Amino acid sequence: MKKLVYSLVLALGLLAQTALLPGGVLAADEAAADKPPEWKVDAAAAYNSKYIWRGIMQVNDPVLQPSLNVNKGGFTFNVWGSWDLTNKNTRKNSFTEIDLTAEYAFSFGDFSFPVGVIHYLFPNTPYPATTELYAGVSYTWLVTPSIKVFKDIDESHGIYVLASLAYAYDLPAVVKDVTWQLTASISGAWGDKENNKFYWAGTDSDSFTDSLLTIGLPIKIKETVTITPAYSQVWLLDSKIKDAAHYDSKNFYGLTLSVSF
Repeated sequence: MKKLVYSLVLALGLLAQTALLPGGVLAADEAAADKPPEWKVDAAAAYNSKYIWRGIMQVNDPVLQPSLNVNKGGFTFNVWGSWDLTNKNTRKNSFTEIDLTAEYAFSFGDFSFPVGVIHYLFPNTPYPATTELYAGVSYTWLVTPSIKVFKDIDESHGIYVLASLAYAYDLPAVVKDVTWQLTASISGAWGDKENNKFYWAGTDSDSFTDSLLTIGLPIKIKETVTITPAYSQVWLLDSKIKDAAHYDSKNFYGLTLSVSF
């Protein structure tokens, strides 16, 4: 499995290099080059009944998770945070995580290839910061498949591979200037030995780790404001990971308000 992961990372890197070289995919897209990219800014605030990350229960109580996303051309910069709303972890009204992400994504037909870096900060906690590099590929279709490979370079030094399928269905409009969709996504993940030992005490091998199903109903008002109620179900996939977590599955719900500029 590790050889497959390393081969995938290498292939994605070579694709990125090819696309960025003169005469490559990006250079050949003269139509896009004639149009200077515009800035796009999205701000959001999500209320979630729990905070579960990669199957790991981070906060077993409600949290508020604001984010700011800035995009120009293929470049995206994101700031995301998690704010404890209760004293479950003795950190009420405090940020316990802030993630800083920088990404560049290029397209080749219906394929998209994102590469990026995430720096994780954990204020008001004893946990050290860490950094991940990632690369991925997705294909725009009726059902959109994607895969991303994450490599921690500071703390766990592990590899985490996330594969997913996403689907969106446009629902009939009932009010002027308001559109809505039914969305669904499901993912499955694999972690190598280093990743699993770091995040799941008592595990000592490569294994499939977790799966996530999310169903949402984004409601967009005048192409600017979006309100999204959502429900998520998490399953753990390995017996040792289940023993370490003391649960087999969890669910949570959320409501996100986002504004585009």
